[in-house]
Amino acid sequence: MRSTICPKCHSRVAPTDVVCMDCGADLIDARQDIVEQAKKEARGPSGPASPAAAVANPAAAGMILPGETADEKRLRIFDKQEAEKLRAQRPAQVVLIAIALIGAIVASVLASNYLKQAGGLDSLKGLSVKEIKDLGLNVFSDPRIMFLTTAFLALAGLLCIIGEVKRLLGTNCAIACVDAGETPNLIHISSFTQAGLLIASFFAAPLGLILGLMFKFSKDPDTRAIGGLMIYVSVAALGLLLLNWVWSLASQSLPQPKAAPKELQEGLSLLRRLV
Repeated sequence: MRSTICPKCHSRVAPTDVVCMDCGADLIDARQDIVEQAKKEARGPSGPASPAAAVANPAAAGMILPGETADEKRLRIFDKQEAEKLRAQRPAQVVLIAIALIGAIVASVLASNYLKQAGGLDSLKGLSVKEIKDLGLNVFSDPRIMFLTTAFLALAGLLCIIGEVKRLLGTNCAIACVDAGETPNLIHISSFTQAGLLIASFFAAPLGLILGLMFKFSKDPDTRAIGGLMIYVSVAALGLLLLNWVWSLASQSLPQPKAAPKELQEGLSLLRRLV
């Protein structure tokens, strides 16, 4: 059976399907919309039929290519529409790359300064879980913790730069394929960008939570999916910080064990030597 593509999520669907199994889009309405749009774009009966008119009437002016079905013709129209959307998204992608670049540079400079305050990489060897617990909510007052935080944020920015550059190149390639009459590849959020956003959501939880909520309202299913993951990671990071604060308060409120008398310590030491 010849398959087509859902105009909303670009998943493969059968021509007889009425609902996309991936995104739930109504395929009947989507196909009707493109036909209605084609009818509106059609010229008068005295003039030559436009490509859109040929979609509404596949036999018009021989616009259906040899061996091409009406569904395939509609897919070509959908590809042109998607190419226009990609062209509109390119400026935003360039801006995102610039923001990620600036963020990575700032985070790298801050990480270098915090490392100097901490006393170099050797100071990280003395960092223990007990120290982190004792700091509680003041965990970010330690320059070693701040160095790790800003270093991972710089890494997140670098991953986002790589991912968005790949996405921009893929966008340009897809547009070129449509212009050449070829079938373009689907453009998704790069795994590099996803990894960078999740790392940033953990080490900058408030920002990750805000961005995640914004992404959840996007029309793009990939953006909604990464937005949900960012929310989970941000909430987990805030939960760990809160748990660390509760632990530090509990440790301070618990009575400290008293040291054993000196005579008892000497007796135990003598018993160990005898044994």
